[in-house]
Amino acid sequence: MDTASAAQSLTFYDFLDRMRNPASLDLVRSIKSFIVSFSFFTVNPDNDGKRLQDFLLTMEAAIRGHPLWAGALEEEIDSAIEGLEKYVMTKLFSRTFGSAPDDAKIDQEISEKICLLQHFLRPEHLDIPKVFHNEASWLLAEKELQKINAFKAPREKLLCVLNCCRVINNLLLNASMSENRVPGADDFLPVLIYVTIKASSHW
Repeated sequence: MDTASAAQSLTFYDFLDRMRNPASLDLVRSIKSFIVSFSFFTVNPDNDGKRLQDFLLTMEAAIRGHPLWAGALEEEIDSAIEGLEKYVMTKLFSRTFGSAPDDAKIDQEISEKICLLQHFLRPEHLDIPKVFHNEASWLLAEKELQKINAFKAPREKLLCVLNCCRVINNLLLNASMSENRVPGADDFLPVLIYVTIKASSHW
């Protein structure tokens, strides 16, 4: 587990510990009520997203004014919101990340097209310079992306993407030292596209 993932876990478990405090009963009731009521509404991605964001904003205000966080630093409040988001999204994962029939069909079509690309795509097709060809780094970046399905919270999924981008950026920076230049978006994007296509069969 990397440092960022470890910090995320500590944030989540700290949130759970505070929720076990009897003083948090009002917050716990609000959270459970929201999770139960969510299933009463017709599935609609736009409405679901707005409903979730509104709830998180309401809970943020409640946490800021709650005795358990009296005198808390801003980063402690942020950590509590992160923990809340992870808890709620874990409980609602099948609903919020579920695919509607039409979306599932589109996903399948895209998956099939990417699968075809994987069989013949080479770095040269994306004009990736030889100096940036590094199979070991590409594989490491792919593995970071492939971790996405192991997580249920949006923040943790985004962290997988961020870690992938960091691996690619480090590769470009190290390779560019010999060229005495600074890599830019035109260098980064083709490698990211290549890595994403190669990694997608495991998503």
